[in-house]
Amino acid sequence: MASNDIPQHSRLLIERLLENYCRRICPPTARNVVALGYRIEANQVILEEYRRICGVPGTRRAVPLARFRYRSGTASWLLDDACEDQGWRRHKGLNCSRSFLELLREFDADPEGVYWHRLDGKSLRWCSSKGRCAPCELRYGEVLGLAVTLHDQKV
Repeated sequence: MASNDIPQHSRLLIERLLENYCRRICPPTARNVVALGYRIEANQVILEEYRRICGVPGTRRAVPLARFRYRSGTASWLLDDACEDQGWRRHKGLNCSRSFLELLREFDADPEGVYWHRLDGKSLRWCSSKGRCAPCELRYGEVLGLAVTLHDQKV
């Protein structure tokens, strides 16, 4: 392991978190069109959207959405946005944290609207064009460790 690599214990926790997140973020009705996944390389975690190639069923291509970079010197994380030219730029909102989960929450909330694009009328972010339904909101909240208000009651 290189000195900048993500520590093994953190890597295992991140893998578990992202497995749950990616499985639950995409509604089952949209999984044949688009899905979310990730890959871990040395000191970075890249979240990717898997899209059909030219609309052909059974084909997929990975489209990078976000990159989380670990800095071992400060034990902190940086969040980068994918650019159309296949490069990366620093996220404009919360872009640095000692908590990977905090940056994943920033990614999920997408206050700048840079991550959650639509493909064939579907969006990974929402289960319908009107936003998340109550069950989806609860599931996403559980995955991200957030208390979710449903009908003015704390869950």
